[in-house]
Amino acid sequence: MIKRAALRALALAVLVLVFAGSAAWGAEQDRAVILLPETASVQGAELLLGEIAEISGPLDLAAELAKVSAGTSPQPGSSRRLSRGQIQVRLRQAGIDPKLVEFQGAETVQVFRTAAASASSGAQQEAGIYQVVVAARDLKRGEVLSREDLRVEERELRSGPAEARSLEDFVGLRTTRIVPEGTAITELHVEAVPIIEKGAAVTILVHTGTLSVSAPGVARQSGGLGDVIEVENTLSKQRVSGEIIDAQTVQVFMKGAGMP
Repeated sequence: MIKRAALRALALAVLVLVFAGSAAWGAEQDRAVILLPETASVQGAELLLGEIAEISGPLDLAAELAKVSAGTSPQPGSSRRLSRGQIQVRLRQAGIDPKLVEFQGAETVQVFRTAAASASSGAQQEAGIYQVVVAARDLKRGEVLSREDLRVEERELRSGPAEARSLEDFVGLRTTRIVPEGTAITELHVEAVPIIEKGAAVTILVHTGTLSVSAPGVARQSGGLGDVIEVENTLSKQRVSGEIIDAQTVQVFMKGAGMP
């Protein structure tokens, strides 16, 4: 009995140590989150916030943020860097209080604009007919692609496609932006579907030496198998980072027990 009570006390102490010192999430639930990637790609002449960042939070606020112009796009084939401060200025200009927004991810985002095909002039490069995979309909951001969403077309290109992929290669992937019908699909338009989505309920599994303790939690980031994401303890409201080991479990190691 004494040994069992000691183990329970040790397990409780492990949970306290793991989640102590992390910042509480608390009142931030009513704020929108703008997650900036390190790079983004656009096609239009205007930089819309919803096309260069992942936005979550209250639906009305998130929709309003997605329509905010972050400035003009770079010239086709070139890029420009956009900082959090520049985005905050644009939010104020759009009448949105930056205090309603939490920034996560990169401090700056490098935005690339896809080079458009130029009109024929001067020296011509030899063109060829290539098969490319295109959107069979207008696709929304976040859609998981099926065969019915795609088709193969023959297009005349000055050189071969940037990446030779079959239609099947894109089935099961998820769109990262709005894709108009007829747009040639590339790696810039899709991503693998995470096995744990942001906001999903998870089990936090804590390892320290030979002792394992579990606690209920919520994923605060999306990720695939083997990715390290941030999770929040449902009971203590504290955050910690851990590795995704399956679709329901995030594993955390104490310092000195297998992970630095």
